[in-house]
Amino acid sequence: MHLEWGTVVKTLNWTFIANLINFAILLYLLKRFLYKPALDYLDRRRERIASQMEAARKSEEKAEELATAREQELSAAREQANRTLEDARARAEEIVGDSKGTARQEAERIIADAKRQIEQEREQMKEDLRRSYAEIAVLGASRVLSREVKREDHERLLNELLSEVDDDALRMRQ
Repeated sequence: MHLEWGTVVKTLNWTFIANLINFAILLYLLKRFLYKPALDYLDRRRERIASQMEAARKSEEKAEELATAREQELSAAREQANRTLEDARARAEEIVGDSKGTARQEAERIIADAKRQIEQEREQMKEDLRRSYAEIAVLGASRVLSREVKREDHERLLNELLSEVDDDALRMRQ
């Protein structure tokens, strides 16, 4: 079976050839009007998705940076608050210590004033006691000198004088 081109062409069906030509034209048109725009659309979509993914990744990184910065700020604020509290505690202790020292000094001053006042009152009492003894002595001497004294009168006057001196001395000590 040896076929020649002429016999092959004769045996070919013209309908088949027309179908092949139509198919080729259809492929060309599909490629030009459908396939290329579809590929372009898919490429643009792929690029848009990639850019959105990149933007999302950048947003995540920015969010992480912000969270880290916020955490650092919170940590710094906590440290500052702790330092402020420690400073306040130290200042309060210092104020309490100063107040105690001032109160101690004031108490010592009051005690010293009280001791000084007591000493002055004691000196005043001694002076009053001396005056009283002198008055009693003068009174006793004036009584003795104002009348003639017998031995019994003399003893009685001395006993009275001693009892008055003892009473006055006791009153002064109290």
